[in-house]
Amino acid sequence: MKTALVASILFVALQAPASAAENASPPAKVVAKPEAFPTLVNPQCSHCRDEAKRRAGELKADEPVVAWIRGKYDGGAIPLRFFLVPYRVISDTYGVFVFDADAGYARGFEPSLDFTFHGWRNGVMVMKHRDGTLYSCLSGLAFDGPRKGDVLKPIPTLETTWGHFSGAYPGGVAYHMFEKYRPVELPQGGNADSLATRGPADARLPALDQVIGITVGGTSRAYPIAALEKAGGLIADRIGDERVQVLWLREEGAGAAYSRAVEDSSPPQEATLSVDRARPAAPFIDRETGSRWGIEGRALEGPQKGKTLRWLPSLRCRWFAWAADYPHTGVYSASGTSAP
Repeated sequence: MKTALVASILFVALQAPASAAENASPPAKVVAKPEAFPTLVNPQCSHCRDEAKRRAGELKADEPVVAWIRGKYDGGAIPLRFFLVPYRVISDTYGVFVFDADAGYARGFEPSLDFTFHGWRNGVMVMKHRDGTLYSCLSGLAFDGPRKGDVLKPIPTLETTWGHFSGAYPGGVAYHMFEKYRPVELPQGGNADSLATRGPADARLPALDQVIGITVGGTSRAYPIAALEKAGGLIADRIGDERVQVLWLREEGAGAAYSRAVEDSSPPQEATLSVDRARPAAPFIDRETGSRWGIEGRALEGPQKGKTLRWLPSLRCRWFAWAADYPHTGVYSASGTSAP
């Protein structure tokens, strides 16, 4: 299934804008422990429908996954317990996927076969490029090595459940679940090496509170899950010139941020969403056409069916980790965004 990629495009690093440098964390202790987790490189792929049959007795409907939500086959899903709990970093031609249990996030960056797990910094997982450059697994910022200052380009990803994603996208990509891939339960306690690198807490929120963190045009903002719950699962906001829609589904533990802009629409179209839970798989409805949208930012019913909203770089994580990588972040509140 995988198309061979030219080596020169496997790794894509974008020069960090000035605002990214401003967001860079101060010097901090790095715990290097590359032997803690092996890295999985370019595993063989399959389809969700096939793997659901192959491991029917083991893949649960509420199985946590990180899904990439754009591209061929409508994206794909990686069950955390089978792949990212034991490996933590997957270097693949679909993307570089990471799972940081202590900081509470999973996400993906553009494809490369050159990354391995390295350790922790500021309580956040670190991965290492083949040339020795060290990157934050949360922000993608290179903080040491030959490419210092570069930022990896994130790909649209979403944490959700196997039942939700495989039900909505049975033809989506999945890794071939050979017998060697056995489930490893999600860690319950904090990792001592991660804890040892954490700096002083940012007192604006409790350290372990979950937020949806967003970066737009070099500006970062955190949306507390508690605020999203209070708002019913959707917050409309503006970051600079971008009108932002932050979505949250408590049942799936899924949160993401999108522009109002409908991708590849001519003439340009917008979808202004509100919450309508009459269709659980598509609980958002747009004001413009009455189309129904899923948490993946894709219209599943109505005139816009099959269209997607432009994803904004975002992930669900714990506050201490977001504040460590983005010390100048704003924090959303209904009464206004707080400054650092």
